[in-house]
Amino acid sequence: MQLLHNTDFEQADNWLYQSKKVQESLNEYTINLTPVYPKLVKTIPHQKRVDARRRESKISVNHAFGKQEDSQITASLNAKLAELNFYEESIESNCPAEEAVKLFKANPLLPGIILSEEGKFFGMISRRRFFEYMSRPYACELFSKRPIVALYGFVQTEILILNINTSIVVAARQSLERSPELLCEPIVVQDERGIYKMLDVHQLLLAQSKIHDSATEALRQAEVKYRSIFENAVDGIFQTTPDGLYLSVNPALAHIYGYDSPAELIQSCTDIGRQLYVDPNRRAEFVAKIEKYESISRFESQVYRKDGSIIWISENARTVRDEKGNLLYYEGTAEDITERKQAEEALRQSEARSRQQAAELQAALQQLQKTQAQLIQTEKMSSLGQLLAGVAHEINNPVNCIYSNLPHTHRYIEDLLNLLKLYAKHYPQPHEEIQAEADAIDLEFLMDDLPKILCAMQQGAERICEIVLSLRDFSRLDEKQMKPADIHQGIDSTLLILQHRLKAKGGHPEIQVIKEYGELPLVECYPGQINQVFMNLLSNAIDALEMGTGENNVFPIPTIWISTQVIGDRVRICIADNGPGMTQDTHKQMFEPFFTTKPVGKGTGLGLSISSQIIEEKHNGKLECSSILGQGTEFVIEIPIRH
Repeated sequence: MQLLHNTDFEQADNWLYQSKKVQESLNEYTINLTPVYPKLVKTIPHQKRVDARRRESKISVNHAFGKQEDSQITASLNAKLAELNFYEESIESNCPAEEAVKLFKANPLLPGIILSEEGKFFGMISRRRFFEYMSRPYACELFSKRPIVALYGFVQTEILILNINTSIVVAARQSLERSPELLCEPIVVQDERGIYKMLDVHQLLLAQSKIHDSATEALRQAEVKYRSIFENAVDGIFQTTPDGLYLSVNPALAHIYGYDSPAELIQSCTDIGRQLYVDPNRRAEFVAKIEKYESISRFESQVYRKDGSIIWISENARTVRDEKGNLLYYEGTAEDITERKQAEEALRQSEARSRQQAAELQAALQQLQKTQAQLIQTEKMSSLGQLLAGVAHEINNPVNCIYSNLPHTHRYIEDLLNLLKLYAKHYPQPHEEIQAEADAIDLEFLMDDLPKILCAMQQGAERICEIVLSLRDFSRLDEKQMKPADIHQGIDSTLLILQHRLKAKGGHPEIQVIKEYGELPLVECYPGQINQVFMNLLSNAIDALEMGTGENNVFPIPTIWISTQVIGDRVRICIADNGPGMTQDTHKQMFEPFFTTKPVGKGTGLGLSISSQIIEEKHNGKLECSSILGQGTEFVIEIPIRH
């Protein structure tokens, strides 16, 4: 901005005191000016203008400054105009122009004067335009004694008015955006109270220059700082194009990938998707996610190092766009997580081994429980078998003696009875003593009843023989080889042993057994073990029926149904009852060892578990159960006919 020298003020004095001849020559004329504001400047005689000059001029000379000196301006991009120095020199629009000359002379640095009308902002005349116009021929004579508003109509130009809270950077840009002839014009600033002040453009540009220098220095320091962080970071830092080219990388990333320098990595890796990632589709997944979400975190991938080895990395990245939203590049960080992945894999393998060991231990425990249960039950049944075998043997000898002699006894008695009949026929009148004895023993009844007694003894002996045979068959629990067996005979033998539990007693009605036997061939099996299964299932059915029949059962008499049939190469045995049934929880656990719903002392919880093992493991068959609460339970056995 050009400043006026002292000669300007000497010339201003000359303008005020020019020859009276020139002024007097003008007194005779009415001066008609046509400024931009015709309403404010009227046609008035020169005498009246002089009188107006003699009136007390309303001149306000106020020097208002900013909050700080120029050297103390805050060098911040957010610095406001309020921190600069201002000028508040103003005069009323009806004051003569010569008063403005006095103000400019009193303050050589004053860039202009604010015009007001009745205390309100009216306009602004810059120092440059004021003296430029007043230096024209006859301008001094025309305007020095007239209201300054007359001159303002000719020198008026566009005024840049800003708020005092406008940032210095924005104000400087708006000032420089003005037309070239207005670049040096002062700027009008309005504060919070509505007071208008002037700001010298030179001071504004100086403040903007300081801010620029400060920002440049801060930017340089930030660049140095972040360059140090970039170069010395532990994690890899990168910038890549969407096409897969590295724009910049730091030494840490080059070290992670096994390169000697960032430049070598940038030159060598020209296609990230194909050269870097083990899975070529991984780069496409990376691009798809980052463009969808604008950022991506903990994107884990396997990558190749320079020597061909494979490592794991974890990437965090984001998109960088210009002001229009166009994608420029991706930037982010990469971390080598190979050791963590190896530790996680080792942990997973360890957990897998632990789970496998736990499963093996659980299986071993279950097998141990089954073996223990089977040993207990086998020992129990072996002892029972030995007991039954001993009892059967001890019973068998006297029974055989009785059974084998009964036919002879029957024949002898028939002979004696025939002899008595002959005596009665040939000697109808026996001796009195013989007749008395015959009457005493009721000989006729004895002769009639004795054959019946012998028949009953014959049936009892046969029944004992059947029981002995059943005990002998049931006691064969330790047979180690399969052999053909009659399934029906095994069921009947078991029912014979349980006959005492089927009878009515203690308020419980008799349990009926309904047999529906089909035509079965001999089945290869372990007869003693199959009989043990029948014993367990029938005992459970009897236990259930002793609790009563099911509430929803239409058949109120306690009943057990036993049916057999051939299905393909297997035989099916069904044992059902109309007891109370069981709940779903009980049904799920019924084949587990030691599980029982019976009171203590009534059961061990091994019967069904051992039965399942015998059928499924020993005979390659199936043992299934279906039960409806309140209606009853049915067990179904299927075993192959041949093995």
